[in-house]
Amino acid sequence: MAILTNLFGESPFGALEAHGEKVHECVRLLQEAFAHLAAGRLDQLHQTADRIFQLETEADGIRNHLHEMLTSKTLLAIRKEELFNILEQQDSMADRAEDIAATLTYRKLDLPEHLRENVLSYVDMVLRNCELEAGIMSKMDLLVESSFGGRDALTVNRLITELAEREDEVKPKEIDLKRKLLAAGDALSPVEAMLWLQVITYLSEFSKVADRAGNGVRMILRIKPSK
Repeated sequence: MAILTNLFGESPFGALEAHGEKVHECVRLLQEAFAHLAAGRLDQLHQTADRIFQLETEADGIRNHLHEMLTSKTLLAIRKEELFNILEQQDSMADRAEDIAATLTYRKLDLPEHLRENVLSYVDMVLRNCELEAGIMSKMDLLVESSFGGRDALTVNRLITELAEREDEVKPKEIDLKRKLLAAGDALSPVEAMLWLQVITYLSEFSKVADRAGNGVRMILRIKPSK
């Protein structure tokens, strides 16, 4: 813990940024995990999943350190509850990455050829939303320097709106994909269908918490109303 204290100093924003970087290492490895699954590289899939599990644990360590900082008398430019909310939403992304990686390793999961492109396209949509959330979080140091206002706040606000609009597109895709999976008939065993439905649900939740993290940042922006 002393190492973390030396690394982050007294500012919790450095810890929040470091936590976000660790979370998005998990997120980016999911793309690799799905690629291994599609190619039938099961050993590599398990190795990638193990790496995701490790990163999620490391993210928890940073989160716990930040919890300790937020229970101290540290003075912040925003309310501690607002920072805590962003942290928890961001941490949920690592949790969901772990859930998805674990589910992909429960058994060998196949996909009919006509569904493979649909599933991988859905994965790509969700992970692009998560990447946009990472871009929003990467602006935190600029927001701190500008006291969460000015042009930096306007730029971040536009990115958050874009993320919300992208999130609105996920649910219809989720419903359509689940219908196709259930209509696959004998092409999928009941266990495979159940596991794929769970993965699709986790991915949908993944996108939701990315959007919530973005909205948490919006709550701390200080944008003057247009005259």
